[in-house]
Amino acid sequence: MATKKKATKKATSGSALAKGLAAVRSSLPKGTDDGVAQLDTRKMRESAPHIPSGSLVIDYLIGGRPNIHGIRPCPGIPRGRIMNLYGQAGAGKTTLALTVAASTCAAGGTVCYIDFENEVEPRYAEILGVPVTDQDRFLLIQPTTLEDGFRYMWTMCAAGVDLVVVDSVGAGVPEDWFKSQEKGEQGRVGLLAAKWSKFLPQLKAVAAKSGTAIVGISQIRSKINTGGYGGPTTDAQGGHAWKFYSAVRMMLRVVKKEKEKTFNHISGKPDEQVTGCIVKAKLEKCKVSDSAHHEQEFYLKSGFGIDDERTILEIAQAYNVVRKSGSFYSWTAPDGSEIKAQGLTKFREALKVVPDVAAVMFAMVEPHMGKVVVEEEEDPTAMDALLEEFESGSPQG
Repeated sequence: MATKKKATKKATSGSALAKGLAAVRSSLPKGTDDGVAQLDTRKMRESAPHIPSGSLVIDYLIGGRPNIHGIRPCPGIPRGRIMNLYGQAGAGKTTLALTVAASTCAAGGTVCYIDFENEVEPRYAEILGVPVTDQDRFLLIQPTTLEDGFRYMWTMCAAGVDLVVVDSVGAGVPEDWFKSQEKGEQGRVGLLAAKWSKFLPQLKAVAAKSGTAIVGISQIRSKINTGGYGGPTTDAQGGHAWKFYSAVRMMLRVVKKEKEKTFNHISGKPDEQVTGCIVKAKLEKCKVSDSAHHEQEFYLKSGFGIDDERTILEIAQAYNVVRKSGSFYSWTAPDGSEIKAQGLTKFREALKVVPDVAAVMFAMVEPHMGKVVVEEEEDPTAMDALLEEFESGSPQG
């Protein structure tokens, strides 16, 4: 009898909950439940709103595994969300942010770049594809104070600008610090953290409505005072607000510097110089796909940015689309012609005869990347037969 009463009580409670949920849904503004379907990524017929990053590796890292329809949850920078990009100096944070900006503008979008550090080099941005002279698509702002930056960010997000970049979140100087008699670094950092903690959740709500993607860059710096706890460095520029309110948090780290023989104009002869590096990107946090804590490597070429073509070549080699024999590389183009050269550098030069070769080659390898590899199970009967054969001492063949 007690069990029956308990079951009845649960059923009543469940019924009340269902009625309550139905009442809430009916009171929501029209179109609100459109996002509910996105919760079940297995049924998604298209990816969540996003901006292609301009880097194949970054898009695949954030994108997550494809569902049964071959759709990745979010293969790029999520719209209406915050992304926090941090890492050591020289790991490509600004390069990646400018690459995203270039990709946004190339697709017809608009970008506002808030440069608190006053370090953006227009010539380098132009090399990466950013239309620096077209203020209808790209606007570079270098605010004097943190509050000025806040006003620009709010205006841009409310207006529906496609992408807002903050470089960097720890470099803004609060107005209060200018007025204060105490100019210590610790006081500035404390003010900065308090102001970001108050402003960021409000900005996030505005961006969520307008669909603006926000990318904030943080530096890894030495702690002012460890107090005997934790490590000597911190990535919490602007306090911990960026950690809490980011949907995607990515760390970049240089794992290897690469050298090539180039002509040294000072010495007047060829010698080895650093020409780039291999960077590891790790997703510390990802709320838009199942890729949290995943990591991938990409190539950064000095003066030219992210080297996607080399990444595509490595993928093509992994799937035998590009063949390697000793130091020779060869590839059969879609028209049947074969391109062959000795050494990776000469092979890449030879590939330039094919228009848009990176896109052509990637189209050949992309079908392989979505395949699920299933390991074959061992046949237990075959193993038993092999053991019997071994014990009898008369192996066949």
